[in-house]
Amino acid sequence: MKVIFLDRKTLGYKDNAPVGKAYEIILDMVLIQRSSFKLNKTNIETSIGDIVIAKNDEFSYIGILESIEQKDDHSTIIRTLDFREIFNLDVLVTSFTGDLIDYLYQLISSHFKTNPDTLQNLDYLTIQKEASVTGSLTYEADKVENISKIFELVSKSYGISFQTEVVYLRGRITHILFKIVNVQEGLVMKSNFSSILNVETNDSSSQVINKVIYYPRSDNQLHTSSMVFYLLTDGNITTDMNHVLRYQAVMTKTFIYSDHEYETLETKARSEMVTSKLDHQITFNLDLNNQVFIPFKNFNLGDYISFKHNKKTYDTVVTGLVFKDTLKVAKVTLGEYRVKLTEKVQLLSKAKSQQVSHISITNTDLDGGEF
Repeated sequence: MKVIFLDRKTLGYKDNAPVGKAYEIILDMVLIQRSSFKLNKTNIETSIGDIVIAKNDEFSYIGILESIEQKDDHSTIIRTLDFREIFNLDVLVTSFTGDLIDYLYQLISSHFKTNPDTLQNLDYLTIQKEASVTGSLTYEADKVENISKIFELVSKSYGISFQTEVVYLRGRITHILFKIVNVQEGLVMKSNFSSILNVETNDSSSQVINKVIYYPRSDNQLHTSSMVFYLLTDGNITTDMNHVLRYQAVMTKTFIYSDHEYETLETKARSEMVTSKLDHQITFNLDLNNQVFIPFKNFNLGDYISFKHNKKTYDTVVTGLVFKDTLKVAKVTLGEYRVKLTEKVQLLSKAKSQQVSHISITNTDLDGGEF
């Protein structure tokens, strides 16, 4: 595997270096993670913030150089952030109803393609829409929000994912392609599949929130009724208190809503309840010497998985992929829960910065086959 260094502004070539035996590529849609590479080269021509491409036969990792350290053994250790961290930018937002993919496209374009500050524009960035979903984003007046958080909201509420690819022309890297796509649904995995090894499950000690109540603010003028939503065991949401698929052990969360929030209550309720349902972490090593379950070919971050383990079925999401010192085995993470103390602290900080965490999994026929 080889690492290529490209100028962040122009994508012009700067340097390259062979990767040694020690590296860790971490892709995570829940937390900010850093990848690291030990390179068999010193005095590399690059700068902090440059684009880093780790090129191999299976896929190309695209990152942003965060640190570089020259070692005594004539090697260099670099640490990188995923390319999507380039969208970690606070912007002024307004409410929107319509095709949310168009909204994201215009959001990226206005800040990274047609920005009046030309130094912020990335001419090599190509945005490709491969999905369409109608929805609403509701914000208070004069609201500033982070683009990455908007990505997360739309991704988890509407089944949208994001992929980055390197575009070559006659062997030279010319563009970075940012694709907005629908997540894949219907994959069913069993933990006894021969290529799945070392399965570990960690469930949060809290029970699944399956009932959310919204009471109107006392000063509401338009909407003065209480709204109650229930999570069903098949993953759907209902307002029918007597539905036969309701959870028998009721766990409730209560909120107050204002007039301008009324139209988004169902989405917010779904977010609260499905976030709770994803409050687990399943990790396993996946031997990539198989033909049915291979990262970047038939599953990606954000895809929906029905994972069967020890007579229990988890309807969950692929949230992490790690390649450590080899590309023949991937460590896969399912779910939102994180076990390490440092990760818990980051999740807590993230939760405090967001009033509502929007996560929605639409129940579908899981007919993709069992592996």
